[in-house]
Amino acid sequence: MKKALHLILALLIAQLTYAQTTLPNLDFENWQQKYYNTLYPDKFYWECLPTDIWASGNAASKSFDKFPTYRTTDAKSGDYAACLETMSIFGQPASGSLFTGWFKADMFNSQAFRGVPFTGKPTAFQGWYKYSPKKYDGVTDTAAIYAILSQWSGSERVEIARAEIYPHENILEYTYFNLPFDYYNDLDPDTIAVVFASSKHGESFKGGIGSKLFIDDVNFDYEPISVGKNVKQDDIKVFYSSSNRILFVKTASLEQIQVELFDINGKKTGFWLVNSNNNSITIDNLSQGVYLCRVVTKDLAPFVTKIFIE
Repeated sequence: MKKALHLILALLIAQLTYAQTTLPNLDFENWQQKYYNTLYPDKFYWECLPTDIWASGNAASKSFDKFPTYRTTDAKSGDYAACLETMSIFGQPASGSLFTGWFKADMFNSQAFRGVPFTGKPTAFQGWYKYSPKKYDGVTDTAAIYAILSQWSGSERVEIARAEIYPHENILEYTYFNLPFDYYNDLDPDTIAVVFASSKHGESFKGGIGSKLFIDDVNFDYEPISVGKNVKQDDIKVFYSSSNRILFVKTASLEQIQVELFDINGKKTGFWLVNSNNNSITIDNLSQGVYLCRVVTKDLAPFVTKIFIE
């Protein structure tokens, strides 16, 4: 079963200084068939769910059986992944694209409106991809993988951070990308635009016919967070030993320590009370994946970090 490598910290929003969010269906397992015309029930294209978050340019295609964005069984894990393919539609290159937002279909005058509500401030944009570029106009095609955080100021949209990569090499096997967000200011975002495209210049009808970009298991990473001005780097430390499945918690406090563990869906999976003399916790009944560990002491503010259980 696919393990999504993202954290949901909503349960601790009251303790955190800012909210952190993610997006649904980042493993690209859920898709919906959309029919081109009810007169042709065997002709359909795929749309990534939920459609109020994810969009593609498929609806602009007026050519049967030529829809540049589709689900594929060639996945990194699970049953499906997203495949974006640059196709020739009425003699024009049409880039496969998948993005957050919505799409207004009007053939060659179609418009992509990118961005959905998002209030998190992740440190990195991660996932898996592979790419097979084709040539056009004597040059090798380039794909686009990026995420942009922004805020509406009341008169204009202000970019806050960006994480991006534009691969142009032939990558036959799924390859991990880990793109740090480059923050330009201290504003809090209200929107995120995530974009995947098989041809970087597809909006200008430029691209290599047959270029394919595969995307799977995307994740927003949040570095371990300590909360409270009175928590220093050495005040609380959490270690997990995968060899014997033991969680060690060390604090500068001599009082009783409360340790909570949450899975990526926000469900509490463990609760323990330990102290400085007995600070090891055996974890032998949890599935592999990412967990959120919250440590609370009497004289220190709550400390939040993540652990990987193998």
